[in-house]
Amino acid sequence: MAVNVYATLKQVLQDFIAPQLEALKGEISSVRAEITSLRSEIRRLDEKIESVRNELKADIARLDEKLLFTNKRLDEALEIRERLAALEAKVGR
Repeated sequence: MAVNVYATLKQVLQDFIAPQLEALKGEISSVRAEITSLRSEIRRLDEKIESVRNELKADIARLDEKLLFTNKRLDEALEIRERLAALEAKVGR
């Protein structure tokens, strides 16, 4: 009788559980492939983000240079205005 139960259990394992385990192995392999694909996509997006970040840094640096130049020109214009006002005050005496 014990041999008969053992044989029945063995048959159940081979007929039902083993195929399901094989199916799970296939699904796990599929999920692993998708994860690998996602990792690759994430790396690609990280590279794009880094590229955009570098472009923005360069643009900001160019804007900073232009602002410094503009500020210098404004300072010069104010200085010229002050000198002109001083000369006008002397001439108007």
